[in-house]
Amino acid sequence: MLSELMVAWLILAAGLLTFVAGVGLRSHVGKRPNERVGRALSKFRESSVGSALYGPVASDARDPEELDQTILMPTIVLGCGFLLTGIFLLGYELLT
Repeated sequence: MLSELMVAWLILAAGLLTFVAGVGLRSHVGKRPNERVGRALSKFRESSVGSALYGPVASDARDPEELDQTILMPTIVLGCGFLLTGIFLLGYELLT
């Protein structure tokens, strides 16, 4: 069974991996917006599901601001949630 300390380190690793993957995907799509991933992301962003999740598209879905809203902001939210949870568990382990 995993201890709290091990879970805390795994959650911290998941947070760092989330940041690296999100920023990497954002830079990949930003450099090559007309490739397969960029086109799929653009189609998703302009679909009804993407519109419900992110709001209406103000400009082209390949615009850097739209890419930040689609990829980078959820990455920051998830990564910070993981990191804060991991830090909380590490602090809790230190207190007990």
